[in-house]
Amino acid sequence: MRFARAGALAIFVAVGVVGAMGLYLTWGLVAAALHPVSVREGAVEQRRTVLTQPVAATEPVGTQPAGTEPMRTVAQAPPADANPPAAERPPTDSAPQPAAAPSEVAAQQPAAPPAPIEVEVADPKVYPAGSASTAQGRRGLVILHIGDSHTSADFFTGDLRRRLQARYGRGGTGYMTAGHPHIGVRSSTMKITTSPGWTYKSLQRPDARPGEFWLSGYDAVATVPGETMSFASEQPLAFDMIEIEAISQPGGGSIDIRLDGNMATHYDLAASRIEPVVIRLLPVHGASEKLHEISITTAGPGPVSLASVSVYNNASGLTYNSVGYVGAQASLLNKMSDKLLADDLGRINPQIVVLSFGTNEASNEHLDVAQYIKGYERVVNKIKAVLPAAAIVLIGPPDFNELPTSCSKEQAAEAVCRRAPPDATVAANSAATAATALASAVECAWHTPAKLAQIRDAQRDLAKRRGLVYWNWASIMPADECGAHQWFTASPPLMSRDHVHFTAEGYKKSAGEFLNTLIPVIEKLRVGANVIPNN
Repeated sequence: MRFARAGALAIFVAVGVVGAMGLYLTWGLVAAALHPVSVREGAVEQRRTVLTQPVAATEPVGTQPAGTEPMRTVAQAPPADANPPAAERPPTDSAPQPAAAPSEVAAQQPAAPPAPIEVEVADPKVYPAGSASTAQGRRGLVILHIGDSHTSADFFTGDLRRRLQARYGRGGTGYMTAGHPHIGVRSSTMKITTSPGWTYKSLQRPDARPGEFWLSGYDAVATVPGETMSFASEQPLAFDMIEIEAISQPGGGSIDIRLDGNMATHYDLAASRIEPVVIRLLPVHGASEKLHEISITTAGPGPVSLASVSVYNNASGLTYNSVGYVGAQASLLNKMSDKLLADDLGRINPQIVVLSFGTNEASNEHLDVAQYIKGYERVVNKIKAVLPAAAIVLIGPPDFNELPTSCSKEQAAEAVCRRAPPDATVAANSAATAATALASAVECAWHTPAKLAQIRDAQRDLAKRRGLVYWNWASIMPADECGAHQWFTASPPLMSRDHVHFTAEGYKKSAGEFLNTLIPVIEKLRVGANVIPNN
């Protein structure tokens, strides 16, 4: 009887234990479904600690500008052909090795970050016109090239810049129009990137107010915070000055300027009236400073207007500034504010000024060539008033061909080139000649504008009378009136489909030929070792 009671008690205890274990396991499964077990996370984290490199901030937290996120870089995996670290190499002995206990890799100390470029903001409002250059003592060579779309695309001038800097040394990138005001305005010196919120104003518009435009002839305008514009170079650029041309105005916004991601300055563009300003950044340590990127961010409400960004290294080498306007004539420079034009010329302070206009003027069959050349001479006078010692080079317009406006695209693709119709003054002398001209105009054929040769002759006469240098771009093209069409049909093509602009090969060929005129001008101006290779 006693054994029976003991057996019953043992059975009761065993059932209770089994029930408790079942309840515990059931609750564990339910809890695992509701709350994933943290042990697995710990195991993953442990492997992450062992197998990956630490993330290192590129800049100590205390040096970050207010309101900005610290830039971070992740260590890259070694190349596939690189030797693995000793801890990861397989053992050389083929016998199985005991598994090693997991161990944490001590965090590597981050490398010392590069020091931010130290700059100071000097005289943000640069007036009066013609302020002295900051370069003292030895000075490199500075060229300023102003023209129409042949210049604005920076193919022709870009090739000139590359060849001359290879010969005389690399100066700065020079003057660059802000943003992308037109598909035909670009820079070959730095990659310009903009956010979508920028719009553009042009001096060429009939309603443009000249007092709001610097030499670039365009204003990039943003009206909300957070819009960005950057100028980046693949190679580090030595510089001794950065200038940003802008427009202050009532209710104007503000901008943050960063060099290689580090805050350089904040500038408020609010003013009591429209006022062009220049924000000048000078490196504290001189031209030994180098940069890869300049970025500008709108930082507050109100409109921001930017005209240009310039990077100068004036101490040595050669700087080739190019400023062009799509569809422009030389008279656009007379529309500019005399004060702002003079201020730009004085700050850039070139020893050589190249002017390249005439293509768009020649398309105007009613052009008064005598009045045109008087306006062109006014431009020369304005340059000489600020830069009396500068050499001025005039480039005569290249040959180009036009089609009658009545031609369709299909007809244009098959069009051939014909001799240009006579000038209107000659055609008026005879009804028969006028009829011939009318028939030629109706025919869908490429022709050279009649005013083109007159414009070249007038420019050549101006250069001779004023002691300027003249280069006839058309002299390197076929001599007849269909030279542009012949270059278009060449292999490879040297002229683009529009018969006005060149291909990249055409601009390279043109640049090489122009150097035969430009280099002798440079050699006359060189003084001792002022122009020396610095790259």
